[in-house]
Amino acid sequence: MLNSGVMSAMRVKDVAARRLIEWHFTVEPELREVYRIVVDNEESGEEPIRLLEVNAATISTGSVEPFVFSPTAEIPFRTVIAEITPEELESFRRHPEALPEGWNLARAERFVRPESS
Repeated sequence: MLNSGVMSAMRVKDVAARRLIEWHFTVEPELREVYRIVVDNEESGEEPIRLLEVNAATISTGSVEPFVFSPTAEIPFRTVIAEITPEELESFRRHPEALPEGWNLARAERFVRPESS
């Protein structure tokens, strides 16, 4: 069972991740969906927020190329973000081994563009 300190840290991380995802939907008009990649040790403050963003306006590379961002006042966790096209998403569903190590779409939390964005 997790103690309240760990639960509180997870809550802060969840809120930060949701805030970042909402902001990205606001500023990226072709962003279709976002997958928050969750790992076994997600409750650790050392684990970054990992986002796989499906963006129709991004250039297809055939691979996932994550970019790492330092913590900020608004998002107090390291963040790792990769953008792929909708077609690449389908390819990675068929070939999950092509995703970075530890990235698993089956365990990911999926966010879809809100109707108003």
